[in-house]
Amino acid sequence: MGTGVGPAGVTEIASSVRQGDRTVLDVLEEALERIALGNPALNAFVALDPDRAREEAAAVDARVRAGEDPGPLAGVPVGVKDLEDAQGFVTTHGDPAYADDPPSAVDSVEVARLKSAGAVVVGKTNTPPHGVRAETDNRVFGPSRNPWATTRTPGGSSGGSGAAVAAGLVPLATGSDGGGSIRIPSAVCGLPGFKATHGVVPNADVGAPAWGPFSTRGPMARSFADIAVALDVVKGLSNRDILSVEVPGSFSDAVERRSVDGLRVAWSHTLGVADVDPRVIAACEVGIGALQDAGARVEAVGKVLDEDPLGAWGARSAPGTRHHFNQRDMAWSERFDEASLLLAGMAEFVDMDMLLDGEAGAHAVLLALADVFDRFDLLACPATLTVPPKVGEESPYGPGWAATMTMPFNLTRSPAAVVPVGLVEDDGDRLPVAIQIAGPRLSDLRVMSAAAGLEEILDPIAPRPHRVL
Repeated sequence: MGTGVGPAGVTEIASSVRQGDRTVLDVLEEALERIALGNPALNAFVALDPDRAREEAAAVDARVRAGEDPGPLAGVPVGVKDLEDAQGFVTTHGDPAYADDPPSAVDSVEVARLKSAGAVVVGKTNTPPHGVRAETDNRVFGPSRNPWATTRTPGGSSGGSGAAVAAGLVPLATGSDGGGSIRIPSAVCGLPGFKATHGVVPNADVGAPAWGPFSTRGPMARSFADIAVALDVVKGLSNRDILSVEVPGSFSDAVERRSVDGLRVAWSHTLGVADVDPRVIAACEVGIGALQDAGARVEAVGKVLDEDPLGAWGARSAPGTRHHFNQRDMAWSERFDEASLLLAGMAEFVDMDMLLDGEAGAHAVLLALADVFDRFDLLACPATLTVPPKVGEESPYGPGWAATMTMPFNLTRSPAAVVPVGLVEDDGDRLPVAIQIAGPRLSDLRVMSAAAGLEEILDPIAPRPHRVL
């Protein structure tokens, strides 16, 4: 899609608006123009309401003129993943059974907090049905596409948000991550990505979350500095989420302190359970070398897990998925592709013993990672097994081409970040790959600081999203 310097980021926009150098309406019109130019090729946004957005923008501008500070996200255009409620928009979940629902009357807790900090909701971004796949495609809106190669998927399930941010259509979007759904699209779209400890960002809607303690929400942006300022806005306890938790301190301060010097980092190129593309390993080892050069004490640990996490994750997630699918009477065959049906279909065979086996499997992952974190500050591994497949095609690495490496940290509710490390040539395309950095539960600020430090170190050589457009 060409090259260019890309649009302004979150902090730059908010600063210019708060200082009166730009109006929010001007910022919004630029975003709408970029969406009009870029979205037809990407299908990242699936719903827009320019008039509503202009009303929100005018309200923020009025506050600035009145001498008020509208907040740290003043005037920032934001896309909302179509699994999350935003007032005035239908939440379709990528499911035909929900496509004709009335618009939501309320915002999710996350969206409400973004808007209270001055952000302006532009529209909804695409997702696979109910977020169950690592490829973003559904029978309501069709597939989203990767800005680096539009024949490829942008990953999932926050693929619409990932494509929109990477292509510069908006500087900020919401995502959710129940098995890797923020980190996967971030990794394959050349973005930094961050999944907080479960509960740091409240997951609060009218209905109960299908995946219980696995899935957490969070912002997606083009730098860790921008992710951090949004996280500081949306984090914190909510009476609407019984699992919400508080992380003392500031994500933005963690980015300011960014450093890897002296950190003890375990490096596992397969976690002991995965077949990883050698090209991805080679790119990640460049990142490992950069960590060492910057003062981190890196040690290869090889095997971390005894079993692929998919079994435990599926046993825990399948019943919730099936229950969610069954909320509407419309036949499954009219709503979902075969791949999306696999997880819900598993639930037919999940009895109490299997459910408890899933609990035991999650606990086994927790103990295995605890052994690592007893000796190390962080664990590093590839973010995905390989590059993203072409739209409509299966990866040669199977359906776990991405989530095998990300799921363990959902099972343990741990913070994890992905940092772009390089480009891989595949069938004529040059595609970004990323390294993943994870820590124990509630070590979010340490993970953010290290990820931002590595982002800074790799900046001269890593794929940066502002080079995409």
